[in-house]
Amino acid sequence: MGLRDKVKSFFVTTETNNFPYVSNKDEGKEVLLGKVEEKIIAPQQTVRKGKRDELEVPLTTNELKWATRFKNKECPKCQYIFEQIKGDKRCPECKSKIVVRVHYQTKEECLLTEAEVEEFNQLKESHSNIKWCLRECKKYDVPVSDFLNAWKVDSKEETAFEVMWKYVSNLRPQYIEKGMLGSYRNTVLTQAESYDRRRMEEEAYKAYLNVGFWDTNGPTNTQTADGENKFECQNAPQPRQTLKKIKEYQDKNDLSFEQIEADYLLVADKDVYKNQLPLPVEQSWLYFLREYKKYLTELKINEQKAIRNQLV
Repeated sequence: MGLRDKVKSFFVTTETNNFPYVSNKDEGKEVLLGKVEEKIIAPQQTVRKGKRDELEVPLTTNELKWATRFKNKECPKCQYIFEQIKGDKRCPECKSKIVVRVHYQTKEECLLTEAEVEEFNQLKESHSNIKWCLRECKKYDVPVSDFLNAWKVDSKEETAFEVMWKYVSNLRPQYIEKGMLGSYRNTVLTQAESYDRRRMEEEAYKAYLNVGFWDTNGPTNTQTADGENKFECQNAPQPRQTLKKIKEYQDKNDLSFEQIEADYLLVADKDVYKNQLPLPVEQSWLYFLREYKKYLTELKINEQKAIRNQLV
């Protein structure tokens, strides 16, 4: 067990594949609307496969048509009837390509034309985003029925994001009031991922910088016996998920480190709760930059290893 595991941390970090959860309270307590208490989510508690069917997105006319085609074994172009269909193939009658996909919600097989594949993928992504919004609400212990009832007003993807963020943002002042900075930090990550899923690239980039600002202040901010805060700056790691997203935006927009610094300082300075954190904005940037450069070095080393392995 490393030093970080031995220290009774002010922030206890538990990372899952898609939700690094940071907490500063005892495990087992829950976050409830109206009564805010901390909860540490263990990896096995994130999303259980057996509970992923609570969301039913209304199917479009085309989605129903695609499933009917497969049941009837009917070519979408010329209505030729196949004896059997097991996968993508060409119609022997009109020579058009037939595409088979398993529906993301009903799990029924669908028959598509090549032109319809893009629409299928867009609907699949929209469904995935709505389910993500539901899962985020569950992580903050928002009742599933509350989310579904608000979302079903029109059952649209954008409504799901709006409903989710309404519940999550309402918890933020309560987290700060209770001193639950770890839970507040998680809402910043949720906001960043929400922007990222909606392809709001600049907003996502700045939100991930804000996550970085909170993480430089949080994971090793330890508490002494008499309650005084102690921040050990040499141990302020950044989740690779955050750094990866920032690098993607940097590469796409050809940003210099000077530009990233300016963006980071601006975002951190605008954070309304920055005074609740132990580090001044300028100092936190130095720790963030150290971790970011360390991450870039790791990427280069891994790339070089991959090249060497290909040559062997």
